[in-house]
Amino acid sequence: MKKLILALVLFSGACFAQEPEKAPELWSWFKDLDKSAAACEIQSSFALQKICLENQVENEYGIYGTYKGNRVVVKCLAMGEGKSKVWVAVAGNDRDAVELVRNMIVKEII
Repeated sequence: MKKLILALVLFSGACFAQEPEKAPELWSWFKDLDKSAAACEIQSSFALQKICLENQVENEYGIYGTYKGNRVVVKCLAMGEGKSKVWVAVAGNDRDAVELVRNMIVKEII
């Protein structure tokens, strides 16, 4: 019986010994552009290819991919004739890396 109690105490303590999983960092940025959403999408796609975005997928909702373990999304929204808004978001586990990747993508787009 003592061995069973000891095993339960050790097992229950092991459950609490692990750190809770840390939520990923998410950095974003947006800007109004004086170009169409289609032109924004083309420019954004070229910018992401230039930085060698991996697993790049483009669909009607945006451009998605990964860059050195960080998830990236760029969306271009029509805001009227000849106007659009570009939105960039990067998520990952390392705050500094996420900020750096976001800033690198923004620099390529604007």
